[in-house]
Parts: sequence; structure tokens; C-alpha cells
Amino acid sequence: MYGEINTASIRLNRLIENLLNMSRLESGRITPRPDWCDVHDLANKVSENLKQELQSFKLSVIIPADMPLVHLDFGLIEQVIHNLVLNATQHSPAGSRIRLKIFNDNDLLIIQVMDRGPGFPESELFSVFNKFYRGKDAIAGGTGLGLSIVKGFVEAHLGTVIAENRQNGGALFTIRIPVKTAALDQFTKPEE
Repeated sequence: MYGEINTASIRLNRLIENLLNMSRLESGRITPRPDWCDVHDLANKVSENLKQELQSFKLSVIIPADMPLVHLDFGLIEQVIHNLVLNATQHSPAGSRIRLKIFNDNDLLIIQVMDRGPGFPESELFSVFNKFYRGKDAIAGGTGLGLSIVKGFVEAHLGTVIAENRQNGGALFTIRIPVKTAALDQFTKPEE
């Protein structure tokens, strides 16, 4: 009984958080507060927060060894990645692999989340980011806000997000955000 109450409270908290985020987006009150971030910290925070949801999946995090620090709003981008990975857990078969790939390409931060779920019907691909939109085969319990919040937070960073189907099945979300980058050693003091 305790487990069910805990699960319901987590779901309710997520719903309220999504409604508040959507309200902030619609009122124009989302202003990114960028700071220097290590994308490894982003990936670790999301995987830790979704530990329970990821138990029956194989999460692969792919980040280049020479990935520089990026200048962005950690909290907003953490929520973006959280929503995409959570979405993948809700639409993928247990035991399948979910991939989170983050890299830098000519001052663009690229974030990709891939799964092996059913993907999207072609007719729905252009609607997935609409507020309150839920696919015709969506599982019960969602509000249809997660992906519209992803789009709003990415656009607040002057970036873009697209959804597409993977060639051998599954969904692929690709985010491109223009960012300033810096090597980690720029922030360490030389020993005297």
C-alpha cells in the first residue's frame, strides 16, 4: 500500500510540475539563467532521478571524452532530458536499450534520445510537441505536456527539437542548442 501511495504522489508531483512549467512558458516567464555545465552531470542527474523508471531498461549514455563545458541553464536542460528519457521508458518494451547521446558540433550542443518503442505514426509526427497532445495509442496517466515543455525549454535557449522515427523501429529526438563552450582546464587554477 505504501508503494502505491508513493507512486501516486510522484505522479501527482510530476503533473503539478508540468502544469507549472507550462504556465511559466505561456506567460513568457522562462528566461534561461546560463552557467558553465558539465554534460556528464546532466546525464548523471537524470539517470539518478529516473533510477526506478529505468530499472527494466538498458540506458546507454554516450558522451565524447573531450566534451567541453557548455554554457546553458542546467535546470531547464535537465528537465528536457528527463522528459525525453521518461517518455522513452513509457513507450519502449522492457529490457530494451534507451540511448542518450550528447556531443558538440561547431558550437551546437546536440542531445539525442533514442528508443526501440513503436515510434510515431507518420500522421502524428508533426503534432507530438503540441500542448496536451497524446498519441492515439498512448498509455493512460499522461497529460500530453512533457514534449511541449521540452520544445518550450529548448526554444528558450534559441534551439530546435525534432522527433522522427528510427530506421529499424523506435523514436529519435534530436535537440540542437547554440552554446558557448570552454575546456575544463580553463576553469582550473594553475598550481603555484
